[in-house]
Amino acid sequence: MTDELPGAVRAELTRLRAERVAFTEERERLRTELRESELQVRELTGHRDRLVKDLDKLSGVIERAEQAEALAGDVLVARAERDALRTELAETRTERDRLRLRLLDAELQLSSATPEAPVAETGTVAAEQRAAELARELEATRATVSWRVTAPLRAVRKRTS
Repeated sequence: MTDELPGAVRAELTRLRAERVAFTEERERLRTELRESELQVRELTGHRDRLVKDLDKLSGVIERAEQAEALAGDVLVARAERDALRTELAETRTERDRLRLRLLDAELQLSSATPEAPVAETGTVAAEQRAAELARELEATRATVSWRVTAPLRAVRKRTS
């Protein structure tokens, strides 16, 4: 069939066929590139998704690190306060020990100064208590029936003695 066509048309047809083959090869090459590009896009998308997950994890790690840093600052403040309180406690204990020594010295001076005065006061107080007790016993005895009944006998005895 191509034998019947004039030479110029046949040449044009051959050129168009060659062009079609070139375009077909170009189309296949471009399709291959497109598939490769799509594969790369999928790989890059997967890589991007992994990077996003890693970024989220790192954000959590960074946040925890910031919290840890803040807590470390709080710990330093607490330790400084603890050290100050320990120093104050040591000073207070030293003051307490000093005051105990002063108290012991005062007690020693007091005990060596006049031990008789408290004994005399204690003896006086004891004597007053004994006298009050005897007065109560005497009142109780005089309030009894037997005391009243024997009153005339005591009177006779007083006169005869």
